[in-house]
Amino acid sequence: MESKVLAVISYDGSKFYGMQKQPNKKTIQGEIELALNKLNINSIVQHAGRTDKGVHALNQVISFTIPNFWDLNKLQTSLNKIIHPYIHIKKIKFIKNDFNPRFNAKKRSYRYIISPIFSPHKADYETYYDKKINIELLKKAIKKFEGTYDFEYFAKTGSEVNNYIRTIYKTDIIEYKNKVILKIIGNGFLRGQIRIITNFLLMINENKLTIDDLQKQLNKEQLFTKHLAPPNGLYLERIWY
Repeated sequence: MESKVLAVISYDGSKFYGMQKQPNKKTIQGEIELALNKLNINSIVQHAGRTDKGVHALNQVISFTIPNFWDLNKLQTSLNKIIHPYIHIKKIKFIKNDFNPRFNAKKRSYRYIISPIFSPHKADYETYYDKKINIELLKKAIKKFEGTYDFEYFAKTGSEVNNYIRTIYKTDIIEYKNKVILKIIGNGFLRGQIRIITNFLLMINENKLTIDDLQKQLNKEQLFTKHLAPPNGLYLERIWY
């Protein structure tokens, strides 16, 4: 007999080609499935969100099935020894068999870290941006994203989804030490959505686009840009169920 478990994991996305398993590429899902196989557990890992290459996670949620004889503390320790040091299982618990980490999620939050100081030691973990940021302007701009919209113009071209309608509940821009951190909470996000939003905001900061332009693209009246900000500053922060 088998049971389903939920695990909360964190990972350094700079070492992988994203969350989702891909042929001949090192991915988080792929590495965890390999680790499970080493423990004679043949299970497909489900995940709450398909983060891109270079994107990090503080609290990604996954699920998989295990034989009933496993002790969860021992399983967590054994898996962490194999997947160390760039993936870490923070918590693991039993869950109902019909649980799906993606479709059962109610809310997700992301953060994007921008730094005015370049450091080669932090280059994979924050986005270097050498222009002065007009915090008040960007706080006003990011609030425009709050609400329910068809975000097709803020999604990667070629995204395979049934619809582009998503709700963003809360946004914020925080100054922390010398960094600027964007925070966005929503019911779900499209591929590339946070990075396209971030790039648009930085273009507003540079007076290359305006808040009116943002509203037009949000309303699908005009497409100005779908360029993505770099992945290294982006973190999947938390998922609510």
